Amino acid sequence: MESSRNRIVILDTSVLISIFEKKIDIRDEISAEIGKAELLVPRSVLRELGKLYSLSKGSKRRLAKAAIDYIDSIGFKIIESEDEENVDKDLIMLAKKFDAAVATLDKELINKLRKEGIEIITWKNKRFKLV
Repeated sequence: MESSRNRIVILDTSVLISIFEKKIDIRDEISAEIGKAELLVPRSVLRELGKLYSLSKGSKRRLAKAAIDYIDSIGFKIIESEDEENVDKDLIMLAKKFDAAVATLDKELINKLRKEGIEIITWKNKRFKLV
């Protein structure tokens, strides 16, 4: 018997990179905050990470590569994008489509999500919190 459906959380580029900057397990962090959750990664985020890897140097490049490898190794569900060109707009559209929260550290995106009434998970007080 299933007690309740999993919540859905869409991961932004900034969160995927922060996993390696902060040395955290995103699955444990989100689970501790909201319970069981299905973590989704849009193709637009994968493309953005690919661009960071291709066009950046030094630590940004390493972090982008680590995030890409992590997505592959964990087997996060990859979802098709609604807007290929604008990642923020894509995240908003997908959050509405899947009735999902968005995990991000991007302050500009957080403001956009708030205006749209979308739940946000962000880094606050040394852990991820639903805000």
